[in-house]
Amino acid sequence: MPQTKPILTVIVPVYKAEATLDACVQSILAQTFADFELLLVDDESPDNCPALCDGWAGKDARIRALHPPKTGPGPSGARNAGLDAAQGDWITMVDSDDTIAPDLFATLYQAAQESGAELVICNSCRRFEDGTLQPHAPEQCFASDVLLDEEQFWDAFNTPWISQFTGTAHRLYAAKLFDGVRYPEGMVHEDYYVLPDLIARCRRIQCLAYTGYYVLQHTGSITETARREVRLAVTRGDIHRAGYFLSRGWYDRAEGALTDAALFLYRNKAAYDLRKPGHREEFNATKAELCHTYDALATQKGARSLQLRAAALRAGLPVFYAYTRLLALRRGGTS
Repeated sequence: MPQTKPILTVIVPVYKAEATLDACVQSILAQTFADFELLLVDDESPDNCPALCDGWAGKDARIRALHPPKTGPGPSGARNAGLDAAQGDWITMVDSDDTIAPDLFATLYQAAQESGAELVICNSCRRFEDGTLQPHAPEQCFASDVLLDEEQFWDAFNTPWISQFTGTAHRLYAAKLFDGVRYPEGMVHEDYYVLPDLIARCRRIQCLAYTGYYVLQHTGSITETARREVRLAVTRGDIHRAGYFLSRGWYDRAEGALTDAALFLYRNKAAYDLRKPGHREEFNATKAELCHTYDALATQKGARSLQLRAAALRAGLPVFYAYTRLLALRRGGTS
């Protein structure tokens, strides 16, 4: 353990990463910015990862291996355990199957110091198992350094940049952003859900054209093996984001997020297989939360058009879809 408080805490949730963990850790230890602690958080991985974490902790005083009890699907519990144990004033997270450029930490930290941002985000790119790197499409990346405030961030969120905004990695967080904020446990896509809670605490968000995070492309990831859960998590994330917009009085943003959630839920209903135990209850609970938030929006804004949309949603997702399609056709657009 470091003798003094580190500037940066690196959190790596570890689950079924026996084949990739060493490369991940080696890329972290190769950083030009050395004032960090590395928390390897074993998410009760059923392979040899717990021993690998302990082994790495014995090799470098900056590394700690944590073995908290697993709290459900997804890495939320591991991330939260890392946050609870973190000592640094800054936080970054790396997935245990990914690797990073040697100057990633130095670049993010310098940008934070120069801009005063509480959150710094850089570009990521794909890395294949043969080591080949494949950048995202140019329109999906930051082409130049951009400094955003809270509202500007959400304006930019609706652009192709969204692929860089979502997720937990390739970014540096001021540790204070997590005061009172933790990832929802037992949920996949937890990063999408908690994003509004973090952005609400930011005065400045720095986006960098620099690419320093490499996402391994392989099968067997959570999003590959839990598509139903991911779809419901995205919907719940949109509802949560709408509630945050509503608290700010941003009614148009709230309406957009709720409409996205409702149409996504309708178009993906067939993917949930409501015959399976618990699926129908979870789907209905998500739909009820959506209706409740839409009603709150209609009440606060007081617009008759929103009240009609809320009524259509309460009548059912097919009714809401048909109603929004009718409105789009009247405007000469498409749903």
